Amino acid sequence: MPDPNPQTDAGPASDAAPTADPGTASDTGLDSDTKSRSRDRPSLLAATPDADAVFEQLRTLALLAVVLGLLVTLIAAELLVRI
Repeated sequence: MPDPNPQTDAGPASDAAPTADPGTASDTGLDSDTKSRSRDRPSLLAATPDADAVFEQLRTLALLAVVLGLLVTLIAAELLVRI
């Protein structure tokens, strides 16, 4: 029985790498330099945030983890003192 959906997530059938279709600079509101850079990179890499943005997000998550850890420690100490 043939596969009812010939398109799979396995990747493209050809050897060409998938790239983003940036359109024209006037369509996307980007200058020609940004448009040419997006053609050079696959769409997944073009959507990847830069290291500075990721560092800021990781720093925020680490700060929230420390605060949560302190709250859990205070609650545990409170429960142990009551015993």
